[in-house]
Amino acid sequence: MAHSSFPSPTRRLLTIVLVAAASGIIFGSGPILAWTEQLPVTMPYQSTLQSAAERWNTIADRLKMTTPYDMVRNSERQIESYRFAPAPDQ
Repeated sequence: MAHSSFPSPTRRLLTIVLVAAASGIIFGSGPILAWTEQLPVTMPYQSTLQSAAERWNTIADRLKMTTPYDMVRNSERQIESYRFAPAPDQ
């Protein structure tokens, strides 16, 4: 059996999922922090998760790693405002 030079579909999918997850963690510190703030206080390790998210958000903000997410989110909000803006009087 000949060895294919292309990775299997499962391996490609796993790679895509891992890259997406890593990108979300690296560039999405704000939403991660917001998520940890919504966790119930009774949840085990809630305070530890929130503390880690606050530290990561501070570091990411200092290194300007939040800029790509902020740019995409602001563009999304601007597009929504165009789409749902009231029609001009004719």
